[in-house]
Amino acid sequence: MFKNFFLSAFVLSSFNVSAITLDDFSTQLVESHPYFVQLSLSEKTSLINQKSLSIYTDWNINAGASETYTGGDDVASRLYEDLFSTKYEIGAIRKVSHSGATVNLKHSLTRNDKDSNATHSNLFSITYARPLLQNKDGLNDKLNLDLASIDLIAIKVSLEEQAENFLASKLSKFVDLALKQEVVKNHKIALELSREQLNLAEDKFKNSLIDITVLIQEKDNYVKARQQSLQSNKELIIERRELADLIGAKESDMVVEMDLFKEQTFSDVNPKEFVKNSRAIQKFDFDKVKLQRELQSLDNKTMPNVNLNLGLSSLSENDKVFDSFGNRDYSWNVGVDISYALGSRKELLAVENTEIKMSDIDAKKREAEINSIQQINYLLAQVDLLTELVALYLEQGALAEEKVIEEQIKFSEARGQKSLVLAAKSSANLANLTYLQAAGTYQKIVIDYKAAVDQLYN
Repeated sequence: MFKNFFLSAFVLSSFNVSAITLDDFSTQLVESHPYFVQLSLSEKTSLINQKSLSIYTDWNINAGASETYTGGDDVASRLYEDLFSTKYEIGAIRKVSHSGATVNLKHSLTRNDKDSNATHSNLFSITYARPLLQNKDGLNDKLNLDLASIDLIAIKVSLEEQAENFLASKLSKFVDLALKQEVVKNHKIALELSREQLNLAEDKFKNSLIDITVLIQEKDNYVKARQQSLQSNKELIIERRELADLIGAKESDMVVEMDLFKEQTFSDVNPKEFVKNSRAIQKFDFDKVKLQRELQSLDNKTMPNVNLNLGLSSLSENDKVFDSFGNRDYSWNVGVDISYALGSRKELLAVENTEIKMSDIDAKKREAEINSIQQINYLLAQVDLLTELVALYLEQGALAEEKVIEEQIKFSEARGQKSLVLAAKSSANLANLTYLQAAGTYQKIVIDYKAAVDQLYN
């Protein structure tokens, strides 16, 4: 639509092989800016944290050694005079993730030297304790790991949202720079026209055709045009320097190429349907899933603690460490132990508190959905409005250009005045500045819209 109305001769977009496009800038920004490096490191940190919480199922090895002595003359019931005991012990314990059970392997070798007569006790045992109600299937053991796994996904989505917002803000600055380049050109033209107006006024004043107040006004207009041109040039330098620093480029290379009048294409969305699964709203979903997982464990902790205990051991009097595997004296045991905290008031209060937090998240999510829908609808309305406005401004610019041509023809045929030609050119240049600014605003609104509907960064 814009291209059909683009008739102004004042907007010059010369091709520059070294110019940076919006896509080039976006790619370099994502690849080189420390902000995106930080986001990547944050995701890696979350992954490491999740992995570290899974080690609770690793084998835990323990070992020990002791030497004891018993002796004396005062205890008549003791049947020996001296007893030296030496004990070596090694064991391994592990949590079983899918059942919540605990497996404990233990081996010990004990030497009792009683009145110089040595005996040995060589023991190997394995015990298995499995929860049947509280912590059944390892529900509570896996709580932190499950929360970390949810966090890992939530952080990834959150980092994408942060990256998109950051990218949108910097791409808007890119549009500002593209606009500023065109504004500098516009102000340069305005300065040249003002200088011509001043020269014309000076000639008229010398010929006593105008009053001195008119000449003073033209001088003032020229000074203002110089100030305006100087300021826009300085602002251009500042903006180039800022964007060059963002991507590690030279300031002199920060010449951008962008058609501000290009009508952008993007996927239409239904705001009410989109926000349900948008990244901004998923935050609340993840928070609620985490609370639901916590609630599972809190509810479970109000149940009795019931454990099934199984044990198997073998014993011999061998004095060799690994001879216990050939022991011929065996024993086993099966049992259940039960414990229950009367009232479980702490857990019940925690359950109630968690349910309140979940209701609060639901309310915040609904509010965020409403705000997101309003924002998307507003941006869509702005896109439509600016699309039409830019088209109208282009029509206006085309009419202003036609007026310049007519005044030039009249002047060349001695039917008009040069001052009218300059006035027409100034009006056309001012109209050009107006729709340049409108076109820049349009491009920035499109960027904001794409960011709002998760189409800017993937």
